[in-house]
This record gives sequence, C-alpha cells and structure tokens, in this order.
Amino acid sequence: MSEQGGQDNRIDVLLKVARELSSAMDLNALLSEILISSQQVMRAEAGSIFLPAPDTGELIIHSASGDKAPLLNATRIPKGMGVAGAVFENKESINITDPKNDPRHYGKVDEKTGFQTKAMITAPLLSGDSCVGVVQVLNPIDRDFFNEDDLQFFEGFAGLIAAALIRLEAQNRELAAQKAQQELELAKEIQQSFLPAEFKVFPTCQARMVYSPAREVGGDFCFIHPLEGDRILCGLGDVTGKGIPAALTMARATAEIKGMCAQLENDGLGKWVSELNNHLAEELSGGRFIGITFLLADNSRKEISVCNAGQYSPLVFNGRGWRLLECPPQLPLGIMEGYEYSQLSYPLEAGNLWMLFSDGITEARNPQGEEYTEERLISDCPSCANAKTALETINKTWITFMDGTPQHDDASLLMLDWRGTKPPPTFCMECTPENLCGSREYIERWAKFCGFDDITVGQIVLACDEATTNVYRYAYEGKGGPITYEIHFKDGEFIQITLIDQGIPADPEKIKGRKLEDLRPGGLGTVLLQQVFDHVEYIPQSIGTHLVLKKQLSC
Repeated sequence: MSEQGGQDNRIDVLLKVARELSSAMDLNALLSEILISSQQVMRAEAGSIFLPAPDTGELIIHSASGDKAPLLNATRIPKGMGVAGAVFENKESINITDPKNDPRHYGKVDEKTGFQTKAMITAPLLSGDSCVGVVQVLNPIDRDFFNEDDLQFFEGFAGLIAAALIRLEAQNRELAAQKAQQELELAKEIQQSFLPAEFKVFPTCQARMVYSPAREVGGDFCFIHPLEGDRILCGLGDVTGKGIPAALTMARATAEIKGMCAQLENDGLGKWVSELNNHLAEELSGGRFIGITFLLADNSRKEISVCNAGQYSPLVFNGRGWRLLECPPQLPLGIMEGYEYSQLSYPLEAGNLWMLFSDGITEARNPQGEEYTEERLISDCPSCANAKTALETINKTWITFMDGTPQHDDASLLMLDWRGTKPPPTFCMECTPENLCGSREYIERWAKFCGFDDITVGQIVLACDEATTNVYRYAYEGKGGPITYEIHFKDGEFIQITLIDQGIPADPEKIKGRKLEDLRPGGLGTVLLQQVFDHVEYIPQSIGTHLVLKKQLSC
C-alpha cells in the first residue's frame, strides 16, 4: 500500500472512530471503544488509557486491550512516575523508541504482565489548560517504532478522546442532576403529604405553622392530631441530616406517630413517647435520631402536657407576656431503646398561645455572623396580638434579622392557639346594671374564643357594655327588662353579636353619636360601637329592637 493510501485509510478509520466516540453513552463502553480504536488507528499491538484517581492523584489503568488486559486492569501508577505520569504532569506527548533504556519508563507494569514494551507513544488528554488523562499505544505493527507522523496523528486522536471524555462527563453530570432533581421532587412530594396544613381549625383550638426548609427537602416536621376525649396532640420535630434521607426518616416518624395516636391515654404522654421511641430505635439506622417536643392539650382537664425529647421547650403566652417553660430536655428518639420519658403538665386557659420552634430559628445568623438566639426570639414575640398576627410578626422579624443570609438549617414554627370549649350561642338575662357582669363575661368568652388579642377583647366588651346600658336607659327607661345576646360566628371570617330587647323600639334616624372632642356626658356609646365594630345596624321591631354588631376576624 502506498504511503498516501495508508494515510487515507488511517483518516477513514479516524473519522469512523470519531463518530463512534461521540455516541458512547457510558464510561466503560467509551474506554473499550477508545482502546480498540487506538490499536486500529495506530496499527499497534496494545493500547492503554490512564485516568487520575481523585483522592490520590495516581493514574489508574481503567482498561487495556490485548491478552494482558486482565493483569493491567486497576493497576495504579504512582503520581509523577513513569512516562504516563510525566505526560500527565507536563501536558506534552512523549514518543519513546527504546523504552528499556529510557529512565522514564515504568518497568513494573511489564514485570507484572510479562509484556515486552518495544516502543510507545503517550499523549495527554487535554481540556483547555487541564489534563484529564493520558492515552498510550505500544509496539507498532509492521515497523520498529512510531515516527513523527504517527505522533502528530496520535495527538489528533487524543484530542478526539479528550472531547469524548469531556462530553460524557458533562452528559453524566446532567443526567445525575436530573435524577437528583427528580428524587428531590419525589421526596418533597412525600414530605409535604405528611406535613399539616399551614392553618387548621379544631373545635377547641387553631393551629398555625411556618415551615422554611434550608433545601428543597428538609428534616423539620410538624404534626397535629385530634384525639378522642376532646384532646389535641401536636409536636415539632427535627430529623438528623437533610435532603432525601432526612425526608424519608421524617415520613416514617410521622406515620409511626399517627398510627400510635389511638394508644395515647389521658395521663400517659411520657409512657406513650417511651413506646414510640422503642419502635423508632428498632427501625432507624445509620445513627439517625429525631428530636421532638410533644404537646398534649386536654380540654376536659383544662391542662396541657409537655414532653421534650431532645428539642426546645415551648414558649407560652398567657395574655400578658411570653415565657419559656422549664422543661428539661430528654434523649432524642431513636437513640436508646428502653429509655423512659416523662411529662410535665400545666394549666390550660382560653387565649393561651403555645409555640414550638426548631433550631433553624434560634441559630439563624445575620451577615455579621450573630445568632438569632432564644432570648431574641422571646423579646420579638408581640405581647398584644392574636395568633395570626403574632406568628406573622415573629416570622417577619426573624427574616429581617437574617437580612438575606442563606439558611444553614431548616426553620419551623408551630403555634397552638387554645380557645377551649365554644361558648353557647345565646345568653339571656334581665337588663339591669347589677347584671352587667354576666353579659361582660359572656362577651369576653366569645371574643377570646374568636382569637382576638387582649386589647381588642377589652374594646369589644366595653362597646357591648355601652350598648347594654343604652338598652337599659332608653328601651326600658331605667326600669329593666329581658335582653338576649345571640352570637353568629364564622371561623376565620367574622363574629356577629345581636342584642335583642323587648322595650321601646329604637328610631335609627334619631340615634346619632357626637364627636369625641365634645366633652359632654352621653352620646359616646354609639361612637364607640362604630369604632369597634365594622358593621352597626339598629333594626326596630313591633316590640323592641335588634342591634346587630359585626366584626371581621383578622385571625
């Protein structure tokens, strides 16, 4: 074959190889194709490819062709040793015509395989200024050594190999990222299916949650379960770790908690948590554990039990201020089977707010590296607010403190807004000054049940007190008579209070309040009603009047 014919044939083979290298879909297939092709292109007895070990920098012969291939697989060339090491570090090709007398030749490979290296070309696989590996062919067929034309041709071939490796690496990264994203989406869907709604309403209370994962999938979780006997079990937990493993552990824990709810007896929160811990200690692996603070609110007993299993103690608002309960922490769940947990119980009153929080809140940092801390959290809790406003204020203050600093941990808040038993829808009494305390107590119970803050509760009571006094003065002309209070309450929307008397019907055209700056006795009751309520309407009847007072709920 003429020299030109041989060159043309080699180019045809190279073009064919380029197409095959561009279609390989995995590393093993690509390496195999590279090694077979290198022999064909260079008309050589054997070929090898060396890729760096990411941990040590050694060069690993991932595969080799020829009958000595099994002995070469996984052979490691120490960093900087041999011709391959020199080419990798210097990023320049080397053509050796007499390896036995060249000190750069790493003869241990020949000793291991019994292969006799007579000549070799070694070329770097370059990606810009970086070397991603080395390719080598040994012993040319039908000639004694590789010439300069062979070297130039092999360097071009090495460029194709490098491009194929880089393409495959990028492709694998993209596939891995897609797979990871799919797994995250699945885990996120699983996790969200176990999380409660951000706002839940129960006959005796309302529950609100703020959940802010540090990643798409986090380890924080909340649960709220109504139980028999007018009780509510809720809690906030934190699973060790983040991402998919933490989400799956969370899913297991929440499922376990829900499945065991029926076993929770009235006075046995600590005992129940102990049994839950035994189950989780058997199931959790890899050193995983879960910190949870449990709250068990019992309406019939008017008490709430707390069990702190490796989390923070709750914050409680009693209508006057916030305080952190003294609940000594116990072991997180899943660490020690047989550990006995205990509980502490506290009085439970309408208007109480109970808040649980995770360490992602208190350990959050601002740009200056300062932590938010428990003390700052307590001081930022508003002392005169309903549950909705309180939670929104706390969350907004926390976000403002971080000032754009990325979260390093999941952050969660769970607030239990305790209302107690719903008051009766009607209340009747004799409308006299000495009976006003009864109507005041009734209206106050309803205002607190609706979730209004203490200031608003006081305003509602005072306004209804003024309205009742006006009924006594004008409808009954100071002689007294029956009055009925009817309450229509639509949770989350409004409360409507209707005062029904049987006295002289009111004339809406004559009921006009005067301005507050007019400091004369009388006439301020109507103004107060209009200031406190969103809707005030006098509806005269043939006997008596219906006074309708309606106020929107911001909670």
